[in-house]
Amino acid sequence: MWCNQKEQHTTLARSFLEHHPDALPAYQMLCELFWEQHEYDAVENLLSAVPGELSESVAVYLLRGENLYQSQRFAEAKQYFREFLKNFGWNEPVARSLAKTHEALNETANARNIYREIMDQCRSCHARIDPFIQQRYADLCFSAGLFTTEVLELYLSLAQQNPTKAAEFYTKISQIYASQGNDEEAQRFELFAEKYQQ
Repeated sequence: MWCNQKEQHTTLARSFLEHHPDALPAYQMLCELFWEQHEYDAVENLLSAVPGELSESVAVYLLRGENLYQSQRFAEAKQYFREFLKNFGWNEPVARSLAKTHEALNETANARNIYREIMDQCRSCHARIDPFIQQRYADLCFSAGLFTTEVLELYLSLAQQNPTKAAEFYTKISQIYASQGNDEEAQRFELFAEKYQQ
């Protein structure tokens, strides 16, 4: 049943693209369907047929890179995203994809540095920082034993933004305080964590 639905969606998207070859969301949808079926060559063929200027767009560039990532060709994906940033300058979606690729390669320091750069870019133009980016940066710092005040403040902010995960964040805050020798605050946040687990 589910396979039939996927096939129907694939057929519909292909048919739609025949009549609207410049409809970017249809390419995105088809790529998603192909990735679910591990049909990475089909994605390559699809993207190679994207017409004109659309083929040079950042969105299509990201789809090509994501196909390398999905097919676990992480080293190629890393090189691909780095080349873009080198040739065309800063682009947050490309930087996110590069950071994710570094994580897949277990190059966590590089990923952490990119997430930090994304946050710095947002601060410099007074844009809201995506909580996902904040958490990835904080978690990578925490995993590396970088128990800094900055990381502690990020977890405090994340606990307010996402109360459903507050217990996890408060536990980490407690551990950071404990590592800094502040047992009183460590105990206080451990109690917060217990309260949110209930």
